[in-house]
Amino acid sequence: MTDGAEIRAWLDEVWSRTEAAVVLAGGDDAGPLARRRVLAEVYDDDALAELRELTTTGAFTGDICRCFGSLTVALLDARGDVVGSGSHHGGTDISWERGRFRNNLEVADPERLEAFFRRHEVYGRPPDVT
Repeated sequence: MTDGAEIRAWLDEVWSRTEAAVVLAGGDDAGPLARRRVLAEVYDDDALAELRELTTTGAFTGDICRCFGSLTVALLDARGDVVGSGSHHGGTDISWERGRFRNNLEVADPERLEAFFRRHEVYGRPPDVT
């Protein structure tokens, strides 16, 4: 498990390079990020700043949730490359780079994070037709 200070330093670095974010279907067991269904795209600077605040403010738990999470927030740089990702757990936690850090962040305002996801229509999307 990595301590919260090291994860916060990493978050500051990756968010400083983030130009967009995508919310993807599935948690840590859903396969490669590039193959997942995109539930929402966030390009607006104000929305990105809000997403950053909502997913980086809170207290690290010193542990990880035993579920795989329900969705994933992937941060993209100017070239569209993923610079970091975090899975959403139980409506209250974000597990940034779970396999690497093994320390969930209990977000400070889970209701506002859920509201952000609803505003960006993450929930209730029809399934992919293949």
